[in-house]
Amino acid sequence: MKKMKNSYIILIVLAVFAVFIYLSYSTPSLEGTSKNDIWRVTYKKYKESDGAMGWKVAVEQKNKKKVNVKKIVFLEDHKKLSEQTEFYSGKDIDGTVYSLHPFSYPDLYLGSAPKKNHIYYVTITWEDNKGKTYMDKVKLE
Repeated sequence: MKKMKNSYIILIVLAVFAVFIYLSYSTPSLEGTSKNDIWRVTYKKYKESDGAMGWKVAVEQKNKKKVNVKKIVFLEDHKKLSEQTEFYSGKDIDGTVYSLHPFSYPDLYLGSAPKKNHIYYVTITWEDNKGKTYMDKVKLE
């Protein structure tokens, strides 16, 4: 009987430990895709190799269509948290790759975790190869 009790205690301790490990290494996030299915936006927790932690918003183009991105704005409810109007291609000193075709801009926002009961959006203003301007609004959930 005592062996059975010890087995249950060990099993419970291992389960609690597994849950702790999972919660420590899982990455919570908010995501969204534009209605036209061109843009994917993620707002997720990240951890640097030096132990620094934070949250970042990344915008990716899902197709290979050539577009000219003019502006990206990150909003909490209707308040602007970040705006980007200058974009470049290349590799940053930390290894982050920036690509303009297809577009990816991983450092739109670096900051705090999302707040409960707030709505987050990213608006992307872009131009097609004919010069027509579009604005897509992506809700993050």
